[in-house]
Amino acid sequence: MDCKNIKELLIQYSLGDLGHVEKASVESHLDSCSECKSYLFETKNLWNLLEARDEIEPDTDFLSNFWDKAAVDEVKLKPGFLSWFRDIKPNWTLAGAMASIFLVSIITFSALSPDTRNSLFMSSDEQDELILIELDNALSRETADVLSIYGAWDGGTDVDGGIN
Repeated sequence: MDCKNIKELLIQYSLGDLGHVEKASVESHLDSCSECKSYLFETKNLWNLLEARDEIEPDTDFLSNFWDKAAVDEVKLKPGFLSWFRDIKPNWTLAGAMASIFLVSIITFSALSPDTRNSLFMSSDEQDELILIELDNALSRETADVLSIYGAWDGGTDVDGGIN
């Protein structure tokens, strides 16, 4: 076995959780590899230090103080009108990007929109518009008159079953 595989098994080896075959291969490797032997020694020292540390005991009134603070915080955080504002976390990058997009949109729209301030609608324009409408109506009447030679033009069917 190589050092990487042995280092993965060293914790199980130090706890005695390996089978006979794996244990024998780890021990034979440790006999020949000073680096892995040193690694095992340092690991055991670390575990011994962790076990020797003093446990921290909380104060006797820790739990009552904790629940008192939790009750006060719960009253402060009750949902109310516009309570969702509390959950909003400012994201200045997103806000800057949105402001930039808005600004570019306004500038682009104003640059590409036609300038209607200098256009005048005169009475002659209104007369031209009326002439164009009258011409369109006249052409539509002529077209209808020309098509009337083919019979009633109502989109129905003939007696023969054909479409008019």
